[in-house]
Amino acid sequence: AAQAAPAQAAPAQDAPKGGGGVGVEAEKAALMAAGKYYGQGSGPPLEELDDAWTGYFLYAETESGREMKASWVGRDGYFETARVAVEMALTLRFDWDKLSFKGGVLTPTVSGGVALAQRMIASGIKFKMGDWFGPDECNPPPY
Repeated sequence: AAQAAPAQAAPAQDAPKGGGGVGVEAEKAALMAAGKYYGQGSGPPLEELDDAWTGYFLYAETESGREMKASWVGRDGYFETARVAVEMALTLRFDWDKLSFKGGVLTPTVSGGVALAQRMIASGIKFKMGDWFGPDECNPPPY
């Protein structure tokens, strides 16, 4: 008797990923069609970033149960990447004596510590210790 060939699954098209969103290829195609897909080394015009913001909302709990919240909100990712690079360079140049770590492969947060945080806040990033920013506060700080 002839054996039936095993059933083959249809090739996955662009199935929705995590939580029902579109897949990567569909999103890329939509961005390309809208003229908003930017390759390496390019990005959107500054005018399109006026209302863009990034934020971190942090929560920590100690072994003894103490809870702490903190948050920061900044401009778009392009701007904030440049801000961290500049403020870290200034921290290394002018606050060297305040740094806990003076060598090794470290992230800016670890190497810059409090001195970097103070520079970031002084440069305009919005920071809140002890709580998170509310929805009405989640907008980019002024330039």
